[in-house]
Amino acid sequence: MFLYGYTAGKFLAVNFMKIKFFFGILISLLVGIYFFSKRNSQKEGTVLFYNTIDSTGNNDSIAGKHKELLELCKTWGIIKYHSSDRDFIQTVDSSLIKDYNQIIAGNTDLNALISQKLELLSDSKDVKSSSYLGFLPDKNWIETSAIINKANKKKLIDFITGSYRNSDKRLVTAEDNGELSFEDDSLFYNETKTTPAKRFLALCKLWNTVRYYYPYFQAISGTWNDVFFEMLPLFINAKNDQEYSAAVQIFGSRLKDSHVAVKSGDADEYDGKYVGNVVLKTVEGKTFVKGFIINSIQSRLKKGDEILRIDGVNIISLQDSLKEKNSGSNETVLSRDINRLLLLSRKKTIQLEVARDNRILLIQEHLTEISTARKTEEQEYKTNAGKAVSKIIGKNIGYIRINDIFSGNFRVSFDKISHTKAIIFDLRAYPNEIAVDFLKYFDTRPFQTMNLYRADVTYPGMMRTIENEMHIPDSKKNAYTGPVILLVNEYTQSQGESMLLAMKSIKNSVTLGDYTAGTNGNVMIITLPGKVKIRMSGMGVLLPDYTAVQRTGIRPDILVQETSASLSKGEDIQLKEAVNYINKKL
Repeated sequence: MFLYGYTAGKFLAVNFMKIKFFFGILISLLVGIYFFSKRNSQKEGTVLFYNTIDSTGNNDSIAGKHKELLELCKTWGIIKYHSSDRDFIQTVDSSLIKDYNQIIAGNTDLNALISQKLELLSDSKDVKSSSYLGFLPDKNWIETSAIINKANKKKLIDFITGSYRNSDKRLVTAEDNGELSFEDDSLFYNETKTTPAKRFLALCKLWNTVRYYYPYFQAISGTWNDVFFEMLPLFINAKNDQEYSAAVQIFGSRLKDSHVAVKSGDADEYDGKYVGNVVLKTVEGKTFVKGFIINSIQSRLKKGDEILRIDGVNIISLQDSLKEKNSGSNETVLSRDINRLLLLSRKKTIQLEVARDNRILLIQEHLTEISTARKTEEQEYKTNAGKAVSKIIGKNIGYIRINDIFSGNFRVSFDKISHTKAIIFDLRAYPNEIAVDFLKYFDTRPFQTMNLYRADVTYPGMMRTIENEMHIPDSKKNAYTGPVILLVNEYTQSQGESMLLAMKSIKNSVTLGDYTAGTNGNVMIITLPGKVKIRMSGMGVLLPDYTAVQRTGIRPDILVQETSASLSKGEDIQLKEAVNYINKKL
């Protein structure tokens, strides 16, 4: 029996329509969720790993107050970089300065400060939501802390988990090109004078930035607490701007990252300085003149000269004195960068003691003002516009340097050597452009150049893959099919390493030379109180098989390393071996 005049047929018909409508909505919803999840998963990338740190520990050699300052630094980093409360974030730096002064004066308890900060955030949506079901990667240091009390441990963990549910914009943001932006994190930068408290803020900012956003943090994570304790007195006890800047440089050296550079103040640090025009290379404890930077600038030095002293000071002593403040991805690259500084001076002339042809000579080397050297180099670059910069060497072998070519002259340069039996690409310098459109002139194969990753700004410390926008172009019909030798060494760095990975798509290519610099990926720039900036790697690079090459470099197919014997003769044994390889092959 059906009430209200419904017959069984009408009941079934009406409910069938309802069921059909319901299933239509359900299917649409499921399809929408599917495509939304697919879109988001492509956008977010794959999680590779999390940056984690150790607990402060019970090392009796570290003063108790220093341990408190490290826990304060860690807690400040959690609150600042996980929070999306813009009004609160603006007060965090000033608050840290006050907290530092109170702890140093012994006027407060660290746990009281932590509790107070978290109480201010108790109404924030970062902590108000329901229970978090995801994975919390880095809470071990909180749970094992001997300084933070049980109540604050729970509050800190609750704050982090609450922030994970909230996808609102953080202080650090990601640009469309994948680079990280710290543009909104520049409080106290324009103040020329610093205090111990502001320099403590600078240290905490550096320490936490590396801890959360540095792509290669895993290589140094085990010693990161020790770095804080080592740097703390250098920062807070700096007596002037020079000592403060030196402290930042020493901090940067601990990253072993050749992208690291420190700038203090508004002026160009090279204003009024003079530079030599030679490339120096240290092998087997000896430093030789390997070549010259700008062809049109004269030098009294010759290839193969061994540098013994500069202005009467032993060169090894000079090199050792520069190591502390310079960051190199490995010893070879650190030596390269230090050698660049040896002939940098405020004097126009320096005296060099050199060994040449079994004789010891004293040479007065005239240096070039850096502004003049830059203009001369730029003029040489402009001169190459539209001109063929390639040449033919040996028995019909094409040769071209990567730092001579750009989109405006590659076509004519390639035409000049397109008929040769083989081509040598010299990648032992920094390229002018990152574009790889010129690869269309070569017979290439489908090739994944590299995997890129960076920090996920929503989940500080998480590293995710991002899209690699470097794509290999299709080859032209009459593409070059002969052997291509890619010359590499420690000067193949960053963009040069990216270019190398792209050029390995050439079917008949072989890499020859020495390990590359092992410094790849875009950079991030951090501003500190007192008009100090520091640059470091901000994007990670892995080979197609996810092998890391940071610090180690990319190994060539054929390893040819320079020796003191080859350098003393002024020989380029890598180029010589490339020519021999081609002649044997063909």
